[in-house]
Amino acid sequence: MDGYPGALGQVVTNLVVNSTVHAYAPGRSGKLSLVVRRGEPGDVEITYADDGRGMSATHLPRVFEPFFTTRRGTGGTGLGLHIVYNIVTKTLGGRIEVASRLGHGTRFTLTLPLVAPVPTASGEG
Repeated sequence: MDGYPGALGQVVTNLVVNSTVHAYAPGRSGKLSLVVRRGEPGDVEITYADDGRGMSATHLPRVFEPFFTTRRGTGGTGLGLHIVYNIVTKTLGGRIEVASRLGHGTRFTLTLPLVAPVPTASGEG
């Protein structure tokens, strides 16, 4: 890939932090996975998943909204996944999808171009 490793690192960090804060009850361990493979020509597909508690169908459409959190008052800002969405779509020029079911964990699928867009004068790719 020819892109922005720091930005991609921030995405992975935010996904891991999101899992550790939301996916598991205190003291419970779990499994996180990160799989990278070639996608369509010119793309790479990165799948990040946890085997935690999952999300309800009512929360899924809102997970990338700024300030949406199920942990308000206990340290959640609701910005982690919003930042992930913006980095993936603007900085890295890709797409992100989420799939989850209560009791069955959560999976994020990122589709990124092998060559990231060059930022414009406005800072967007």
